Order: sequence, then structure tokens, then C-alpha cells
Amino acid sequence: MSIKPMDAIKKLEAEIDSTPESGANEKAYFDFHRERFRRFDRFLEGNVAAGTDRRVLEIGSHYLHTSILLASRGFQVDAMDVAEFWDLPFVKARGEKFGLNPIVNNELSKLERFAEVVDRYDLVVFTEIMEHITFNPIVFWKRIYQLLKPGGMIYISTPNAFALPNYIRNLKNAILMRSIGITVDDILSKVTYGHHWKEYSAKEIRGYFQALSPDFEVEIHPYHYKNHELKSPYLMFKLLSRIGNTTKTFADDLEVVVRLAQKSQWAIQEPEY
Repeated sequence: MSIKPMDAIKKLEAEIDSTPESGANEKAYFDFHRERFRRFDRFLEGNVAAGTDRRVLEIGSHYLHTSILLASRGFQVDAMDVAEFWDLPFVKARGEKFGLNPIVNNELSKLERFAEVVDRYDLVVFTEIMEHITFNPIVFWKRIYQLLKPGGMIYISTPNAFALPNYIRNLKNAILMRSIGITVDDILSKVTYGHHWKEYSAKEIRGYFQALSPDFEVEIHPYHYKNHELKSPYLMFKLLSRIGNTTKTFADDLEVVVRLAQKSQWAIQEPEY
């Protein structure tokens, strides 16, 4: 399917605006992440040839924003998330409208429903999820390796562990002997299936995938999508974010493209309990 750059974003925004039953939270989420969606759309434009024979798995499809971008570009999309999202009436209706294949999966660690599936996907999309994983991920990634076609890609977006505001906050908390890592306030104040238990640096992500298989080729682009106005509240946080985003090391976010050049060796085994 031929589509002009950004037309898919306009189509997505029109769908959100025409779905008042999704509530204000969806619109706020989209507005906050708008630049991230635009970046993903540009990635598709420049890196992935669309076509009805090209199949994509989105893991963590949420309100189907990314899946709609993919479908608008002509991909066959398997959209996977927990039942809590797929049971929402507007999500079901949206999936049918855009021809998405719903996959309900409440247990991410093993992806057991894909046990017999091999070389199905040209692209696996895994945005804003890596930082939430709390289980040993070896079996999960081995299944993704199995599902991807040789020459396929994994697209990941995730916060940068060295994002300057969080780096300074963590350093301050450690010096003052308050905490290391995620704070109790963070844990208790958010409703989520999993907090940001582990955010990664670019160096860690390279090592992560190299440990899994030498067949993975990793490309990492530091970037940011949040454009904070320099005013209260949290003025210092916003100022540090803006300063950090002038660099690569301290940028807010990481865009990771993992290419599976071939399938010759899975390099790591799951540890025994």
C-alpha cells in the first residue's frame, strides 16, 4: 500500500477523535506519545517494505495505536495484549475496523501459543515494554528468534537509563541514602502491570542481544519525544531533560532496531532454578 508520510498518523488521530467512549486517557496518552508514533511511522517509511504478504507482530498493542499505523501501511498485523485491553468494546471494534488479528495473551514470559510457529514475521514491534519485564527473558526472546523470518527485524523503544533527570535523581537519592533504583513512591502511586523495574543503557542493550545470539545485529538511536515547556511544576526535571536531549548519552529515550541477519546459533540457555 502506498501512503504519504504522516498520512497514517492523521488517520490514527482521526480514529481517536471519533472514539469518545475511549475517554480522555486515550487522547492524553496519544498526545504525550505523538512524536514517538511519528518516529515509528518514519522508520516504517524508510526501512520496511509494506505489502499484503508482510506480517507484523505487535507485542503490547494497548489501544492499537501502533497496530493502526501498521495496518494503514498495508501490513498484516497480529496485535497481542492482555485480555484487559482486548475486552474493551472500543478496542474490539477498532481491531475489526482495521483488519487486525487479535491475540489475547496474559502470560508473556513463554509465549506458549507460538510454540509451533516458525519464520512467520517480518517485523516484531516491542515499544515501551522492555523496561517493564520482571521475568528472566531468555525463553521469551528465544521464541521471538523462532518467530522471525531470517532478515526480519525487532523494533524497540525504551527509556534510556542515563536520561539526565533520572540520572541526577538516582544519584541524589543514593548520596542521601534514600533509595537505589525505583522508589517506594513510584511503586505505590501508579496503576500498572509492571513498573519500570529496569531501564537500560545503550551499552547494556547491545550486550543483552549479543548474549542471546550472534545472529542479532543491533542499531541504537538515542532520541526524545517529550517536549516539556520550561515552567512549573517540575521545572528542574524539564530543564535537565532539555539539557540531556542535546546529547546522545543523556537523551531521554532509545530507539533500537535489532536485525536477524540469519539463524545459525542461539547462544544462551535459561538458568535452572
